[in-house]
Amino acid sequence: MRRFLNLDNKSKRILKNFLIFFGLIFGMAAILVIFSLAAGNSWKIGLAVEVQSVLDSYPDGQYTVGKNLELKSALSTSSAVYSLIKKDERKNEKYYGIIVRIPSVLGPLPAVFIYNDSKGVSFAGYAVDNGKAEETVDIRIANSIMSYWEEMIPKIIEKAEAN
Repeated sequence: MRRFLNLDNKSKRILKNFLIFFGLIFGMAAILVIFSLAAGNSWKIGLAVEVQSVLDSYPDGQYTVGKNLELKSALSTSSAVYSLIKKDERKNEKYYGIIVRIPSVLGPLPAVFIYNDSKGVSFAGYAVDNGKAEETVDIRIANSIMSYWEEMIPKIIEKAEAN
């Protein structure tokens, strides 16, 4: 220990530069973490707005987007789940709005689905330009892709309800 305290000036300068460099790296990493955590909340709010805009044009009923349900799985990178409130619903049924990034020839597209335990899964629409490009998108999406996601929606809801 005594030898460490008695460093020559060159070694002290190298140690000081080393500590400054790694201090800057640590500070920059901390700033990135803080900004990414802050951006996560605004991302969830933006997705809720997109889901609501699709549901506003959905003909089957009037839904209002509620709170975001956290997904503790790998599915959270390509989907988000929100509780829905159906207007004029007298029964105490749970509705969910799911926005999912699905692959297509045009690139990944955000599709919105509605899920209810008794009614199952129904496709609400695409969150693309507020529906202006929906006809073009519909032609390009394979039925097998939509079927896959319709089968996955109950599994996604189970992951969200378990939390």
